[in-house]
Formats: sequence, C-alpha cells, structure tokens
Amino acid sequence: MSETEHDPAAARDYERTLRAVADRQAVDEAESILALAWIAELEDMRRTALRLAAAARLAVNAARVELRDAQTLGRPTGLAQAHARLTTIAAEQQAKIDRARALLASVDCELEAICHAGIERSQRCQEDLRRLRTARTAVFGARDAEDRSE
Repeated sequence: MSETEHDPAAARDYERTLRAVADRQAVDEAESILALAWIAELEDMRRTALRLAAAARLAVNAARVELRDAQTLGRPTGLAQAHARLTTIAAEQQAKIDRARALLASVDCELEAICHAGIERSQRCQEDLRRLRTARTAVFGARDAEDRSE
C-alpha cells in the first residue's frame, strides 16, 4: 500500500500513538534516572545506619569489658561505677540501634517502592509497544509494518 492509500484516521491514530509513546518513554527514562540517583542516596543512608548500629554495639561491648574488669578487681566503688556506666551506655546505645533499625526499615520501604515503580514502567512500556505495533499495522498492514520495524 502506498503512502497515499493509507487510511487517514488510522494514520492519525498511529501518529498520536507514536507521540504518546515517545512522550511516555521520555518521562519513564527521567524517572529511571531519578530512581538510580535515589537508590544511591538510599545506599548511603543504609551504610550510615549500619555504622550507627555497629558503633552502638561497640560502645556497649566496651562498657561490658569495663564492668568485667571492675568485677575482676573486686573494688565495690569501681564495680558500682562500671555497672552504672554500662546501664547508661546500654540505654543510650539501644536508642541509637532503634533509630538505625527504623532508618533501615525506611530505606527498605523506599527500595521496594522503587522496584514496584520500575516494574510498572516496564509493563507500561510493553503495553505502549503493543499499542504502537497495533496502530502501525492498522496503517501499513502486517507486511509493511514488519519491513519498517527492521
């Protein structure tokens, strides 16, 4: 079928579909770029949370060592101070660990949302390509559409 023999309504639909698909692909590409940047930020947040939790555990472990040393020395005053210090440090560090866990949970939720958005973009792309192929076939016919896609 020559260019002049194409159904004008089908040709307009094809052009409209082509523009819509191109526009959506541009938006999807921008979203993908933003998602990658956000993933990098989330990874930094994850590392920060893990460092915070590790530092908190180290502080508690150091206080426990201090308490064991005080127990070994057997001085009641030193033992009471080491025990009080362990209790204080353990409470403070538990709060830090809780914040780190909350941050990690938040990061995981964001990563899940990014994954779902990526899956949705992929599904939209597949649907857009199907719509475009259908519109192109309506204008150019099955044989011409295959030749043009090569």
